[in-house]
Amino acid sequence: MASPLNSDPISTLYVDSDPDRAESVRSALRDTHPCVALDTVPSRAAADRSLAAEPRDCVVVRADLHGVDAVQYLATVRDRSPSAATILYGDEHSPDLLRRARAAGIDAYVHDGSADHVSVLGDHVVASATEPSSAAPEADAPDDRRSAGDAPASTDRQRRERELERYEAMVETVRDGLYVLDEAGRFVAVNRAFVELVGRPRTELVGAHATAVTSEETHEEVNALLESANADGGDVTYETTLETPRGEVPVETNISSFPLGGGESGRVGVVRDISERRRREAQLASLNETAQALATAETSQEVSELAVRAAAETLDLPVSDIKLYDERGELVVTARTEAAANLVGEGSLFASDADLPWEVYATSSSAAFDDLPAERDVSETPLRSAILLPIGKYGVFVTGETEPNAFSETDVVLANILVANVRAALERTDREERLRERTAELEARTETLERVNRINDVIRDMTRALTEATSREEIEEVVCTQLANAEPYRFAWIGEQETVGGELVPVASAGVGRGYLDDITVTAAADEPTGRGPAGRALRTHEPQVQNDFHTDPPFEPWRAQALKRGLRAGISIPLVYKETLYGVLNLYAGGPGVFDELEVEVLGELGRTIGFAINALERRKALVGDQAVELEFRIDDPSVPPVTHVADTEGRFSLDALVEQGDGTIRSFFVVDGVDPDTVLSQATQMPYISDANLLAERDDGYLYEATLEDESFFATLLGYGAHPTAFTATADRATLTVELPRTGDIRAFLEMFLQAYDGVELVARRELDRPIQTESEFRALYRERLTDRQEEVLRTAFVAGFFDWPRRATGREVAEILDVSQPTVNRHIRKGEHELFSLVFGSDETDDPDA
Repeated sequence: MASPLNSDPISTLYVDSDPDRAESVRSALRDTHPCVALDTVPSRAAADRSLAAEPRDCVVVRADLHGVDAVQYLATVRDRSPSAATILYGDEHSPDLLRRARAAGIDAYVHDGSADHVSVLGDHVVASATEPSSAAPEADAPDDRRSAGDAPASTDRQRRERELERYEAMVETVRDGLYVLDEAGRFVAVNRAFVELVGRPRTELVGAHATAVTSEETHEEVNALLESANADGGDVTYETTLETPRGEVPVETNISSFPLGGGESGRVGVVRDISERRRREAQLASLNETAQALATAETSQEVSELAVRAAAETLDLPVSDIKLYDERGELVVTARTEAAANLVGEGSLFASDADLPWEVYATSSSAAFDDLPAERDVSETPLRSAILLPIGKYGVFVTGETEPNAFSETDVVLANILVANVRAALERTDREERLRERTAELEARTETLERVNRINDVIRDMTRALTEATSREEIEEVVCTQLANAEPYRFAWIGEQETVGGELVPVASAGVGRGYLDDITVTAAADEPTGRGPAGRALRTHEPQVQNDFHTDPPFEPWRAQALKRGLRAGISIPLVYKETLYGVLNLYAGGPGVFDELEVEVLGELGRTIGFAINALERRKALVGDQAVELEFRIDDPSVPPVTHVADTEGRFSLDALVEQGDGTIRSFFVVDGVDPDTVLSQATQMPYISDANLLAERDDGYLYEATLEDESFFATLLGYGAHPTAFTATADRATLTVELPRTGDIRAFLEMFLQAYDGVELVARRELDRPIQTESEFRALYRERLTDRQEEVLRTAFVAGFFDWPRRATGREVAEILDVSQPTVNRHIRKGEHELFSLVFGSDETDDPDA
């Protein structure tokens, strides 16, 4: 056997089913007890092979060795290797285990419940391996100390004494308190841990009654429980409190019967201080209450404040804060404990959050430090100990102390539990906040859609009225009346811009604010107060302009007081436009703020364009059939106008014959070109923008007649869009002349501004006021008959009565000819002549030549 006096290492075999734990023990003993040469094996079979191959000074077996009764196995080892010391090593602390170890002759039992249990194990390996084994033969004693008569008795006494010493040594190594009571309930023995637990010297305890450290009631209750347990062959585990000089200490005691010898029995108890466990249980209960409170928190701020309060009051982590990631990409302190605030004021626990807090957040990895300055190179911080835990994508929890080694593993575990609850709460509040936002958005959109549906109903009714209106005044009155009667609007008016001065003059209104128009002036001047409101901005931009709260949204002076006095809180000004032409501004007011959101503005903007289109169509119709018109004649020298470009390139002559608007929005143009080969004309037409489908129709005395389709962006389509109807356009290599007609009520000023700005080399050479008398129906019939011969009128009347013009046709041309007793070609010629004369009157041509000529 090894001796501490020589340099030979203590050859020790350690048997443990857990290889990681075994390696940890081996590594620790190498540092604390270099004299111990520890080999590890994972099983009984491996241990047997090792012992058979090499004698050992000491064998250590884990009490929880897989599939093996460790006590029985160590007894077997003692039988096979009497010279080897045996040690049982584990975390069980029951008296039954100690009795079995003693009975098996095991040299020592080491409890691994303390922080330095490996060092304690090393001490016992050295002590056990350097003393004579209790199982060694008594022959090792000197011969002169024995005699034939007293050898057996002496040997038996010495063995009992050694067993008692060994048992006492084992008892002293147990970290839990251990005591033995006799039948009278007096302490027979106590270990050092029990002495330290109750805070009284051993001499005072031994011989004293158990009620010296606990109550009589508790003592009697334990006796009753133990009697019941003895009848069942078991033991008793009981929680109570011990009276100590420092106060009551909560303990858990495992008690069983214990033979004292001589037929007397007592009881043995293993006592564990559960103060820390009770404290942890209370902390866990408080954490559960905190989790319940977090489950009802509505905001991230409330969650953070609850968390730091629980850290300080429940987990005894007084210096704590929570940093949450904000929209600026920074970690911002949202809540901190009072101690943290006192320590750093308005500052941070870390001088730079780009330091450890950001690292923990970015990597989603926890960090705990016993001595922060020694372990990490960090910027200035008052902390020596620190725990930093990521809160998912939300932020970081930080707690610390100004002293090193301030936190236990339990502190880290409990802090992780708290942070897990915080993360769950933040995820919930995040979801609920998004849900609230979506709900609010849906409610707002639902409200808006309901309002827009009402607007659409009004617009549908309005559209029918617009198509039936016979005057611009009627359109404006219908729009104002129907909108003012639709919720949530209260007042509507339409203003037209004066040609001179540019003031927006009211022309129609409806609703509660009629007097309001008497007190306001609106212009398009951006540098004057009268032009800075929504109506003035709409005049300048041709876009809807919103003022959603007259109380708070500037600028709305000088009309704010007048509007508020009439209960008007929000307004929108909608330009009435068709293409580039502004026909006026519709001003609509509501009685509450925030009415005109994005969707409503879009719908009302489309309404403004619809009204502009209706006014434009009405003006164009007036230009065609009105009895009063303005004729404008221009000279043009702009190469972007296709006819001007064409005659400049070919030296031909172009003249517009007619324009026909088609249902799909395109325009059919009929024109005559003289002096240019038709192939050249058609080739150039295909290369010009906004012109397609050019065709040669006929050759006439004044040149070749063509037709072509003009797109919406073409020159003539632009004129028509502004309500100007081209009546003549001629172009030669020397000059180009355009004549248009507009109704006198049309926006002639806007057309002139557009035309003179859009095209180069344009000169207004003449302006004429046209008066075209309106014919009665009888006057029109008389004029038509004057253009027909008697024979033509006879043929047309006969064909009409016979059903030649019906659909489906009830009489053919041949049948009409038979009725008149003439040839069919004669009937066809007379019908075509009559139709030509009629269409000439309707469409404005004065030609009366025979169409067959």
